[in-house]
Amino acid sequence: MIAGVEPKPALTKILQGGLGDKSALRADYVDELLQVGRRPGYPTVARAVYQALPSLIAARARYPEVKAPVHLVYGEKDWSRPSDRQANKQLLPAADFTQVPKAGHFIALERPDVLADLLNAVA
Repeated sequence: MIAGVEPKPALTKILQGGLGDKSALRADYVDELLQVGRRPGYPTVARAVYQALPSLIAARARYPEVKAPVHLVYGEKDWSRPSDRQANKQLLPAADFTQVPKAGHFIALERPDVLADLLNAVA
């Protein structure tokens, strides 16, 4: 999906698929994504991100080398598979882990309070 290329109804449905609470997706947010997607150069950047996905997935093998503090945050209804979440947790044993009940992939839209509390706790 490249925002700005997708028709608004299609983008809305795609994003709603990543939410536990569909009402958390505001129309003005979708409009903003579509506007950003029309900026010069955006399709090039988006393609580069998608082309890098295999290397991002392969990077998991290097997780045990991570020394920085990590806090894994997943929605209970996240798009990621529970087995992938568990694998990340095992590869980053010092990481904190939070699973947000009833939230999907877009926790910042559904439960910004949770993310703010987690950030404030380490600030």
